[in-house]
Amino acid sequence: MAVTPFPAIVQEVVDLLCVSSTNTLALDSSRAGLLVTASEQTEGRGRNGRSWFSPPGANLYATLTVGIADPRLSLVAGAAIREALAGVAGNDFPVEIKWPNDLIVQGRKICGILCEARKGITAVGMGINVNQTAWPAGLESKATSLALVMGREVPKELVLHRAVEALDRWLALFTSQGFGPVRRNYLKHGLLKTHELLTEDGVPCSIVDLNEDGHLLINAAGALRELASGSILIR
Repeated sequence: MAVTPFPAIVQEVVDLLCVSSTNTLALDSSRAGLLVTASEQTEGRGRNGRSWFSPPGANLYATLTVGIADPRLSLVAGAAIREALAGVAGNDFPVEIKWPNDLIVQGRKICGILCEARKGITAVGMGINVNQTAWPAGLESKATSLALVMGREVPKELVLHRAVEALDRWLALFTSQGFGPVRRNYLKHGLLKTHELLTEDGVPCSIVDLNEDGHLLINAAGALRELASGSILIR
């Protein structure tokens, strides 16, 4: 069977059985165009140093380095990978964006994105739950996978190629047209209107807008707030 080539944004592929963190290895390379994948991470992480559960075999852990340094790249990546996963899962399982860096299906996380920059190079890291069907206590009500929502095993190679192809398209769109297309995509797929939302301090809220800086505008108990960092919670 022929191997599907990656788009030109990928210049080199490093595929490992186990790594501490695909982001760490990719950033240490100090060059754009590197795609690092691993079957397992021993020190996988999310935003603010939170650990990312990265068991062997079932899921996709990957990082692509790009020669762009912009704090909105996690939102660009969110639009891209949402599009990729929606293409795999189909219309029966809407994939939604949860600001600033998660993708959810049926209210549960299916993907986390971590962008880290150093010396003009950004590592776009993605942890996608592909074929995992069980989680440790405390995560079982918060996480899901493509296999769970689709009822069958999904080839990780398919998910990886779809994700990289979508990143290639959306990064080119961001470079040529700015943040506008990303913002419009978020307003279509990220308002989370069917979920009960809370601020990090437990105040019920709703999403109003996403501005050109990538900051989230929310209505929290009748007061308009602008979030430049932090997150919102799904009850």
